[in-house]
Amino acid sequence: MTLLLIAIGASIGAPLRFILDRAITDRARDAQIPWGLFAVNVIGSGAAAIILATTDGALRLMLLVGVCGAFTTFSGFGWDAVRLWSTARGAFWATVLGMPLACAAAFLAGWALVR
Repeated sequence: MTLLLIAIGASIGAPLRFILDRAITDRARDAQIPWGLFAVNVIGSGAAAIILATTDGALRLMLLVGVCGAFTTFSGFGWDAVRLWSTARGAFWATVLGMPLACAAAFLAGWALVR
């Protein structure tokens, strides 16, 4: 049952990530920094803190592991970092330093909001 709940959550999180990432990326088409990916990871980090602080049991697994796990993406972060390294070093450094810091800040803000 746990795996089914996580799979249901992931089936929600992955399409949401795709839709939001594409919408932002399409609007920031000329930007070197991957703003769509940046947004989903920061939003997902804040949501993860809120979910962690306010849920438990099966609901927490479905939302945290399923939805947030599929919504956020470290593989996309790695992909963009490699791409930026060879094309735009300034954007590379802004991304690899800025995104994790922004995600940590969003998590802490979400946690503080509900605690």
